[in-house]
Amino acid sequence: MSNFPASNSGDPGISISMLDVETGDRRLSEETLLNDKDFSEQAPSSFDFLLGPTSSTQRKFGIFPRLRHIIAKVTLFLLPSFISCYFTPAGASKPEKLAPTAWLDGLRGIACACVVVHHYFYEYHSRLEHPYDGVNHVDVTQLPFIKLIHYGPPMVKIFFIISGFVLTVKAVKITRVPGSSFDGQGLISNLSTSVWKRYLRLYIPCAASFILCAFLISAGWMEAIPTSKRRPGWITGSIERRPPTLDNIFQQLAEAAKDFYIFAVERSLFNILDRPYNTDGHLWTIPVEFKSSIALFVFVTGVCTLKRWLRVYIIIPVFTISLLYYGGWGLALFFFGYFLAELNSDIPTDPKERSSRRSLFKTSLHSTMVIVSLYLLSYPRKIPDPEYTTGYRFLAPLTPPRYPLPHDKRADHTHEFWQTVGAMMLVWALLYLPRVQNVVLCNKVSQYFGKISFAIYIMHGHTQKSIGHWAVVNGLKFVGLWHYNAQKKAWILDKEHNQLYGTVVMVAFLFITFPITVCWADVFWRVADAPSVRFLRWLEGKIRR
Repeated sequence: MSNFPASNSGDPGISISMLDVETGDRRLSEETLLNDKDFSEQAPSSFDFLLGPTSSTQRKFGIFPRLRHIIAKVTLFLLPSFISCYFTPAGASKPEKLAPTAWLDGLRGIACACVVVHHYFYEYHSRLEHPYDGVNHVDVTQLPFIKLIHYGPPMVKIFFIISGFVLTVKAVKITRVPGSSFDGQGLISNLSTSVWKRYLRLYIPCAASFILCAFLISAGWMEAIPTSKRRPGWITGSIERRPPTLDNIFQQLAEAAKDFYIFAVERSLFNILDRPYNTDGHLWTIPVEFKSSIALFVFVTGVCTLKRWLRVYIIIPVFTISLLYYGGWGLALFFFGYFLAELNSDIPTDPKERSSRRSLFKTSLHSTMVIVSLYLLSYPRKIPDPEYTTGYRFLAPLTPPRYPLPHDKRADHTHEFWQTVGAMMLVWALLYLPRVQNVVLCNKVSQYFGKISFAIYIMHGHTQKSIGHWAVVNGLKFVGLWHYNAQKKAWILDKEHNQLYGTVVMVAFLFITFPITVCWADVFWRVADAPSVRFLRWLEGKIRR
C-alpha cells in the first residue's frame, strides 16, 4: 500500500510530501514553505542530542562521568521527540501557534496511522478485506466506518488530496490578487523550484530507507521470513515482499542500489513498470506522487492567467471530473486538492469571522457530507455475493466503465472510484467544519503524527518485517499455537484457536510493534527526513541565480 502515499506523501506517497516545517510561530505543511526565506525547521538535528552543550560537558572529570554523559545523550537521542523535548532547552519554549491549515497535518497523521494498522493486520487476518454481509462475514471490524480504522487504500486517496492542496496553496496566494495583474515572476519562481525540489524531497528520505533496509537484512533482523518467495504458515493473510538475504553487506547494498534505481528512475522518471522492486512495495505511492505533482505544476501554469471564476468553477472541476470518470483517479485527487486550495483562500483566517458566517444549514450539510464520505471510504476491495445485502453491491453497477466490475474474487477497480469520491467529499466538508478541525485534527496527538507521518510511512515496513514478525512468531510459540510436529517434521499453526491467535497479534502490535514504529520514525525524522528539507533550502541558495 501505499502510498500512500508521499506527501506529500507521503503520502502514504505517502507521500506524499508528508513532513511539517515551522516558520516563526506558525505551523504549515512543508510544501507550502519550502520556498519561504524565513523557514526554520522545528525538528532538532540528530547531533543536537548527541553533541549539544550542557553544563556537564564543561567539567573535566574521569572516564566514568564522561561515559555516563554519553549514555545519557544516546538515550535522549533514541527517545521520541515528544518525550525528549522535556529534557532539552527547546522543551521550555512556548507552545507553537497553529495555522488555519494545520488541520490538514492532523488529517494526514491519522490517515498514516490507519495505513500502519492496515499493513500490519492484513498480514494476519485476510478476512478484513471483505465487507460485512451478515452471513459469511460477521466480524464487527468489517462494518462500514469501523473498517476505516484498519483500511489503508482510502487513506492513500486522502494523502493525494492533501498533497495537491499544499503544493498549490502558495501559487493560489500569488495569483489571488485584485485586477488582472499578479506577481508572475514570483509564481514562476515558485513553480520552477517546486519541480526539482519535489523529486529530491520525496526520494532522498526513501534512499536512506533503502540503505537502512540493506543493513537490517544483513544483520539478520528480517529472518523471521527468510525470503520474499516464501510465506510461513503462521502468516494467514497477504504479505509484502522483501529483498533476498545475500552473503555480505556490500552485496546487500548493491541490491538496495539496484532496487532504488528501479524505484526512483525507471518507474518514476521513465514510467517503466515491468520491473518490480523488492524494498517496501507500499512505497508505490511515491512515483505516483511525483508524476502527479509534475502534471499539477503544468496545469497550474496553464490556468494561472485565466479569470478566477473561470479557473475555479469551470476549468478545474471539468478536468477533475473528466479524469475521475476516465480512470485517472490519482491525478484527479491532486487537481481536487488544487480546487480546495482555491476555496480555502476565500475562508477568513479570523476564527470569530468564520464562526459568524456559519449557519445551521451549512453545518448540517457538511456534517452529512462527512457521514456519507466515511461510508464511501469504507467501500470494500472485495464485492459481496449478490444475494447478501450490504449496501455496496448497489453501488457497484453505478461505477463508470473505466472501473470494471470484478470477474473473480477480487475487485481491483470499482473501489478506486467510490473511495476517491468519498475522499473528495470528506476533505471538502472538513474545510468548512472548524470545530471538527480543532477537536479532532488539531490536538497534540494528531499534530504529532502529522509531523512525522512521512517518516512513519517510510519506516513502518521495516519495523513490521523485523520486530513485528519476531514478536508475533515468538508470541505464537509462547502460547503453543505455533509448534513443532515431530511426525510431520515441520512447524504447524493450530488454526482451531482463532481468538487466541488474534489476541497474540493484537498484543504484539499494541505493546511492541507500534511503539517501536513510532520511535524509529521519530529518529528517522530527525536524522534523515528533516535534514533533507534543510539540505534542499541550502542547495536552492547555492544553485539559484
